[in-house]
Amino acid sequence: MAQSTDVIDHPTVIALTDEERDSGVMSDSKLYNAIEAFFTDGLVVVENAIDAAIIDKLNNRMLQDTERLLAGQGHVHFNHLNVNAGTKGAAIGGNLSQVPPLEKDYLFPEVYANKHGARIVSNVLGPRPEVHFIRSNTLLATGERQLVHSDIRFEHPEHPFAIAFNTCLVDVGPENGSTELWLGTQNTNIKDHRELGEPMIAPEKLEARRAVRPPIYPRIKKGSIVLRDLRLWHAGMPNPTSNVRIMLAIVYYAAWYKNGVETPLPESLKPTVEGLETYANIKIATKWVPDEGYNYLDIKFSNNFSSTLTPWVWDKIKNVKTVKGY
Repeated sequence: MAQSTDVIDHPTVIALTDEERDSGVMSDSKLYNAIEAFFTDGLVVVENAIDAAIIDKLNNRMLQDTERLLAGQGHVHFNHLNVNAGTKGAAIGGNLSQVPPLEKDYLFPEVYANKHGARIVSNVLGPRPEVHFIRSNTLLATGERQLVHSDIRFEHPEHPFAIAFNTCLVDVGPENGSTELWLGTQNTNIKDHRELGEPMIAPEKLEARRAVRPPIYPRIKKGSIVLRDLRLWHAGMPNPTSNVRIMLAIVYYAAWYKNGVETPLPESLKPTVEGLETYANIKIATKWVPDEGYNYLDIKFSNNFSSTLTPWVWDKIKNVKTVKGY
């Protein structure tokens, strides 16, 4: 019987040894392969990047916060972009945008200043990349999927300027909502969207791309980090299980890009944040606020991924009716 010669597409996975993970230094060849994969596919996975004990501690706390949010204790934002969002309401999409615990005991340098991730990002975007977005994709039980989209909905540079840094807090696969990824689409532009101002990709562009390189639904191990060009096409998928799947989402920007979003943090965390910045040679864009009355779950969602140097991009889309809540 003839053997199938079909090759199953998959992202490049850079597997770290425990020694590499704990030292914060991967081999030169692994760094080479990671950067090559990022520029080729728009995405690379670094496996065994964070110790499981740290991941479990963070996941357990965030699951508690998920329950608090669903009980109305905080600012709730769902990432719609799904077929029925307009008729079935916000939660039907299942993608809850949740702020992780911004407290001293949970600001692990292995997560928020991961040296492996920061090294790759710095080699792509330039020195001292800046964090302007700290949230997570919390996928609740849902039978709905998102429409294929790019996180950018305005005119933008056609080269890397921002990288989504995802941390998997549990094993992820098609059975619990592995993100649909369209590898290699980071080099497309806003002309491939349904219209300027909308994140969704035009159906005819999707079908044309499907014939070249169809989407994938990868398996990614807990403790892995996923570096994704913010322009890459992707879509959230159904989670038919009863288990909540949390994936941390931090967005790094090139320092030259000048994104203006800041994360509100209590003043008491200033030494901790400065330590993270020094640890990985990064900047965390912060708005310092008084400790009294601070609750990270009250932080409002912002999808402002633009540059302060190009305010006119918003003028062009201010009248576009996008999916509510995006």
